[in-house]
Amino acid sequence: MATEAKFREDPDLAFLQYCDFQDLRLLSSTLISDSEGTEQWTGALKHTLVKNMGIYPTEEELYKNSWKAIAAEIQLFGGDTVVNFVRGKGVVYREIIEDVAGKTGVDFHKASTDITHLEDKLLRTLFGRVTQLNELDFINKTLKENGYLGLTSIKESPLKTIKNSIGGGTASGAASGLMAGLNIAKNFIKANPFIAAATLPLTAKDITAPAYRVTIPACCIIAMMRIKHENNKTNYDEF
Repeated sequence: MATEAKFREDPDLAFLQYCDFQDLRLLSSTLISDSEGTEQWTGALKHTLVKNMGIYPTEEELYKNSWKAIAAEIQLFGGDTVVNFVRGKGVVYREIIEDVAGKTGVDFHKASTDITHLEDKLLRTLFGRVTQLNELDFINKTLKENGYLGLTSIKESPLKTIKNSIGGGTASGAASGLMAGLNIAKNFIKANPFIAAATLPLTAKDITAPAYRVTIPACCIIAMMRIKHENNKTNYDEF
């Protein structure tokens, strides 16, 4: 579940606590469902926000006080599910944006490219220029045309997909094989989570891998939120 307890201290996401609640709401919406309204079957942020509604009476208070849960959801979507399960948390934003940049063909050097420049390169690579938060229709259309949104839910049950990738045979045989495999895998994953993630059967690995359908649009939103935040800081400092 994406709660504050799942949040990893992350200097590159700390600015979210100072963002407008409308922008946090937009980012939350991107994490909860795709541009067509289909909810992510692996996400838990919606449940957390609904629960927090009982604590914070206004939308502004809700999103402002839930920024760590929002950041935790990003970190969890950016990590491998198997490894996330073992360590109880996701990965830091730097790792996510570098992964997204590599996936989308951004030319950068890890050692010398800071977050701001990397996000700038990402936006320019994907859209030909630096976009703004009020251009979501253009952003979603471009991402979809380039195959970066993808399906947000698997047609059949994820557990069924994993079962089929582990073994075939009769239904009872497959179920027995799955249970035996899970019992063996349980200890293996605890001892070697990174190796386990790398050696899962292909279909299962596709399920547990970082959710690019979420992290690519989310990184674009975060990049634009950071630009807006920095501009607001500059304007404030001038007074």
